Amino acid sequence: MAGQLSGETLELPAYQLVRRQRILDAARSLLKVNDYESIQIRDVAAEANVALGTLYRYFSSKEHLYAYVVHDWAVPLGDSNQSWAEGLSATDRVRQLLRMALTAFERRPNFYKAILVLRSTSDPEVSLLMHQLGEVLEAPLRQEFSMLEPEEAGDITAMVWCVLMDLVARLAAGDKTMDEAHRIADRFVRMVGLRLQEAASDNS
Repeated sequence: MAGQLSGETLELPAYQLVRRQRILDAARSLLKVNDYESIQIRDVAAEANVALGTLYRYFSSKEHLYAYVVHDWAVPLGDSNQSWAEGLSATDRVRQLLRMALTAFERRPNFYKAILVLRSTSDPEVSLLMHQLGEVLEAPLRQEFSMLEPEEAGDITAMVWCVLMDLVARLAAGDKTMDEAHRIADRFVRMVGLRLQEAASDNS
């Protein structure tokens, strides 16, 4: 089912699954037009037309609920049609992946802001869910670095991810414009591309 990130059991009667999804849909709808931090859990319950106690039967906290909301939103971004990548070099594919991520932020900034907040959670369950989400989102990047040794591929993937999330944080704070973010991302990808070219030369 959409939103299932961990080993959490969702063996619920059909009507409860529908109710749970209605809560997720309501939370997502609110996040489209409101900052994460301004949304109260009672707002979600009212939007979903359920009692507050009912909401807590499915989600232990606001953080727990929105970890699933951002997962449902973000994961399809990595599963989208990849026809755009045909004929491009690994460097160009990485550049395009970062551009697509920044464009997604531009369209839904509140979702990225929520991810930034949830990544610093102290709730161990939410922390695990966000870690799993990070692995899903990093997978397309890691694949582009498969010519490298696994450790180096993982390290460079982490660096690209860190640059992306820092740019998102700066955009959210108004410290950078979108044009500046694209310029910085492109410059960083060029540096990564030098390493990929070196590896390709070594393997030829």
